[in-house]
Amino acid sequence: MRNRILTLFMIAMMLPMLATVASAQDESHIIVAGSGAFAIDENYDGELDLVRVIASIGTTAPMASVAIEVIADDDDMSISFWNNTTINYGDSLIVNSTVKAWSDGEYHITLRVWDLESGLLTYEEDLGVHELMASLTPPQLEMTLESEDWIFTGDTCLVHRMSTDLVGEYYDVMGMVSIQGVPWLVGEYETPLDCSRWPAGDYTITEHYRNGLGMTATETLSFKIHVHPPPAFMVNQTGRSTEAGTPCDLEIIPTEDTELAEMSILWEVADPRQDVTSYEDLEVLDCTMWSPGVHKVRSTLISPQGRETTVGLNVIRLPPAPDASLDVLNASGDSNGWPDVSQGDEFEPTPIVMSLSATIALVGSGGFVLALILGLVAGNMLGGESKKEEDLWASSEQTPDSEGLPSFVDESGVYWRQQPDGTVDWWDATENQWLRFQQ
Repeated sequence: MRNRILTLFMIAMMLPMLATVASAQDESHIIVAGSGAFAIDENYDGELDLVRVIASIGTTAPMASVAIEVIADDDDMSISFWNNTTINYGDSLIVNSTVKAWSDGEYHITLRVWDLESGLLTYEEDLGVHELMASLTPPQLEMTLESEDWIFTGDTCLVHRMSTDLVGEYYDVMGMVSIQGVPWLVGEYETPLDCSRWPAGDYTITEHYRNGLGMTATETLSFKIHVHPPPAFMVNQTGRSTEAGTPCDLEIIPTEDTELAEMSILWEVADPRQDVTSYEDLEVLDCTMWSPGVHKVRSTLISPQGRETTVGLNVIRLPPAPDASLDVLNASGDSNGWPDVSQGDEFEPTPIVMSLSATIALVGSGGFVLALILGLVAGNMLGGESKKEEDLWASSEQTPDSEGLPSFVDESGVYWRQQPDGTVDWWDATENQWLRFQQ
């Protein structure tokens, strides 16, 4: 109502001008009787934010097809507002166009009138420069990510999108939003985007917008989706290497961030006869009644995302005790297939000669004798070449230091010494160092 009253008031102010016709229109049958541009504070905040252009147009011909153009130019952008109509003789067309500021600055307003039949410009008027404050926000894009700080595949992941263009909406020049960086096509204004099913990777989503006035906006959002980690766990065994029939179980112990309740569990057990048995969804596997021998066990956890981890181990069950129950003996199978069990700490070695200490001494002496024989053989092999050279150890002053170890010189003049462990070294006269003799 307020805008309507203001418009009527402006028209009333223009009535004295309706009797005046510009000389520039003498040759045209289209008459602009009066025009003006008025800056207005639409929201009463003390700042002028729009310009209202008013003009009265008539014709001296029986009928005229006219196009009224109002141009608003803020140096950065120019917008034209058009009104195409037909005017009959004796009628007056009251033009009422409103230019809302899309940015802060000076707006140069121009009025033009065109004859649509001839295509000629019949009237042009400069309606002045007006200082305005923006009342329409330019195009804006916004994207926000709803997710945890560290995103795994399958986790909650939503991209919320927002776009506004009050300028394009007011002047009916809306554009289109384009989006790049998504793994597959999405709707122009689809929101939110569900990225919980996107493949793992680095994502940079970019939106572009351009309206019919050439005003643009760009927004970018970057994030990373990580591969969901495989399950992590260990298998705790109770009753390791004990007799069949005694308590024995295998328990899955989750580690790190693995939630056992979310996992699928698969056990695969190959018994001593290599027959494979499978068990599913058991956190604890009872191995009490397994037959004697080595059982090859594989435990696998499978996550909801399809990642899996397998842990393998060998479970050894010993033959049952002589007083075991009939159920245990039946479960243990044929005793001929049971493994032999070593005597462990109860084993007593049988001496070769009169006593164990004498046997140890004999074996030790034999090792020394063998090493000595090998040393002599090697000395003979090296002696053939050393005889061709001057004897470097002709005097006692040239004898190498055996460092307190037992030593001797073979018939070829090669010096040897014996280590405490029975091995022997020989003196390399060329390098002047002891070298370990190797067979």
